[in-house]
Amino acid sequence: MQSLHINTGEIRLCVNDDPGRVIAFNPTDISFAERFYGLLSEFEEKEKEYQRKVEALQKNTETDNLGIPKNFGPALVLLRETCGFLREKIDDVFGAGTSQAAFGDANTLDMFEQFFEGITPFVQKAREKQVSKYTTPTSYRNVLK
Repeated sequence: MQSLHINTGEIRLCVNDDPGRVIAFNPTDISFAERFYGLLSEFEEKEKEYQRKVEALQKNTETDNLGIPKNFGPALVLLRETCGFLREKIDDVFGAGTSQAAFGDANTLDMFEQFFEGITPFVQKAREKQVSKYTTPTSYRNVLK
């Protein structure tokens, strides 16, 4: 049987050179691009909200009888909730299981920043290429052929 091969534009990236931990996405797909840029906006808003809550927690400088800050527990809860939110959103955009492939069981805010810094150049490059097809004068002729 003959086969039709279609280049969908999917990019597959190994996490930390581990072929068992792969993130796949298609930055040329307009639906993906909309979800991705929406996620970046949500991430920025969540980061601002997180900072406001951290600042409020830091105002409490009390310690318990062991010298442990009384705001330590609530700070951990805030971090866990924020990481859970970001994992959920990443899985919504990239597909179920992406967060586990990317981060394993770790939960730090820094890993999310690294994720977005690593993925964004692929998305931007693909989107620029897609947009240029339709914004340069000669490309209209090519599209209409």
